[in-house]
Amino acid sequence: MNELHSILDAWRGLEGGHRKAVLATVVHVSGSAYRRPGARMWIGSDGTRIGSVSGGCLESELAKRAWWLTESEKPALRVYDTSSDEDAVWEFGLGCNGIVQVLLERAESRTLAPALEFLDAHRYVPVVMATITASAHHPVGNRAYFDGRNLTGDAFVANALESEIRTAYRKGGSCFARSPQFDAFVEWIAPPQRLVVFGAGHDARPLVTMAKQLGWNVTVADGRPAYACAANFPDADRVVLFQAADPLAGLGIGEKTAVVLMTHNYPLDSRLLPAVLERKPLYLGLLGPKSRTNTLLAENGLVQPANIHGPAGLDLGGDTPASVALSILSEMEAVLNSRSGGQLRNRIGAIHTAPMESGQAVVPTTMAAPAYCEWNA
Repeated sequence: MNELHSILDAWRGLEGGHRKAVLATVVHVSGSAYRRPGARMWIGSDGTRIGSVSGGCLESELAKRAWWLTESEKPALRVYDTSSDEDAVWEFGLGCNGIVQVLLERAESRTLAPALEFLDAHRYVPVVMATITASAHHPVGNRAYFDGRNLTGDAFVANALESEIRTAYRKGGSCFARSPQFDAFVEWIAPPQRLVVFGAGHDARPLVTMAKQLGWNVTVADGRPAYACAANFPDADRVVLFQAADPLAGLGIGEKTAVVLMTHNYPLDSRLLPAVLERKPLYLGLLGPKSRTNTLLAENGLVQPANIHGPAGLDLGGDTPASVALSILSEMEAVLNSRSGGQLRNRIGAIHTAPMESGQAVVPTTMAAPAYCEWNA
C-alpha cells in the first residue's frame, strides 16, 4: 500500500480510542540522504511504526525522542547533521554525508489533525501542502492547502507562498522556501501511480504484487471469466472482466496511467493497441519480441510513439515471470522519474539531484517574500 495511505489508515484507526501517535516528516535535505523531503514515519504509542525517514539509521532514535520532543503538543523540528560533532547521529549509522530536517507532530495536535483530514479527503488527486518549518513569528506547523482549485488553510501561509504553491502544483514538484521571516516546505503530493494490466495470466501476478509493494494502484483486466477473478489477484485494487465490445470501459486510462499489454493474444493486442493509444498513457508496455511490436504497429498504421515500450522492460537478462516483472517495473520507474535506467555507478553527480530555481512569492508589501526556493524534481 502507498506509504501515505497506510499512515492515513492508521490515523483513522485512532478515532474513538485513547492511543496517541507522532508523525515524523522529512521537510528538508542538504547533501546526500536515503529518503527525500516528504518521506514520513508514523510512530504509534503502542510501538507501531509505518513508513520510514531514512535507510533505518534514524527510525529508532526518532521513536525514542519523538514523544518528549512533542510533549507540549507543539511541533518540533529535529535536525540531523553528519558534519556536526555535537550531534550524536554517527552512533546511529547516518553515514550519508547530509543534513536532514525532520518535523515531529502529535496526531491530535491543532496543526497536524487538519492536514491529515485534508490528505485523507484528497487521496486520489494531486495536491500541494505548504508547511512552516521554522519561524520566529509564525507558528511552526501552520499550513496552507491547494487542491488545484481552492487555496485554503492559514491565511499568512497561503498569501506568502501562493506563487510557490501554484508553481509546485503546475510543475509536479516540491519546494523548500526560505525568507527572512520563515522557512517552509511546499510539498506536491501525488496520488498513487495507476497501472492497468491487460491479461490475467500467471505471469501477471508478480507484476501486480511488485507494483503494489511500490504503493501503486493496480487494475487487472481480462475478458476471460476464469482468469479475471479477485481470488487470482489478491493484491490488485481492481480485477475487471471486460466486454469484447468495449474492453477499455470503466478502466479510467489517462495521460498519467501506465499500461501493460500481456494478454498473449495477438488479435486482442492488435485491437487494444490503438484504443489504448488514443488515451495517451504515460507508458504503454508490450510483451514479446521487437518484431511483434513492429508488426502490431504496422498493421495499425502506426509509427512507434515515445510512450510505447516494446519489448517492455530494461535489459536485465532474466526470463522468469518475477524477473520479467522486475524488468518492466524498473523501466516504468525510470520513465516516471525521467531517468535512463542506467547503472548508478556510471551516473555523474548525486543520485538525487534537485534543480535550483529562484522564486518570489506574490505577497503584500508588509510580508517578506522568500529569498529563494529549492525545487525537487
